[in-house]
Amino acid sequence: FGVVFLAKNSNLIYKFAFKKIESMQIIRCNESHLEEYQHVARQSFIDAFEKVSEPESFKSYISTAFLPDILRGELMDGKIAIYFLQNDENETVGYVKLRWDRSDEFFPNESALELQRIYLLEQFWSKGYGKILLDFCEKYAFEHNFEWIWLVVWSENHGAIRFYEREGWEKFATKDFPFGNEIHIDPVLRKNLKA
Repeated sequence: FGVVFLAKNSNLIYKFAFKKIESMQIIRCNESHLEEYQHVARQSFIDAFEKVSEPESFKSYISTAFLPDILRGELMDGKIAIYFLQNDENETVGYVKLRWDRSDEFFPNESALELQRIYLLEQFWSKGYGKILLDFCEKYAFEHNFEWIWLVVWSENHGAIRFYEREGWEKFATKDFPFGNEIHIDPVLRKNLKA
């Protein structure tokens, strides 16, 4: 599919045909999207982890991670970019959160973009939307002259790890991830964009 870049309300929108059935668009979020961002971020996290997490740790994490003030700060931060993937009915099916302020730990002498979050709402799982978002993130990183793109993935999310590896990502480190009362030791994956 082809990607067309359009400017709309100072947000970059990527429009393209998906599976020749529906039109998709990727929209950069700003503060006016706060309410929708909070809903999609919180609900997609619940969809992904509520059934497989220790209940107290899950409850503790979810009660603080998606508060409006935290998310508003992300939307206003000049070193974070958040994008929605929307279908032709303007339904948000998922989102990504990209940041370029925390890469020194793993890439002290190279430019790297962190893919901090990539989530879909459950009703849109297994339909190819995750690949659309991942391809978008890689293209974004390449076009913004990052040498690497990287992410941390939950160690028990074997399906996601296989997905990233199929897309050419490699495990190269681990990182502690505080989750409620627990500390998860999760794999860090990367992909070289200049190879």
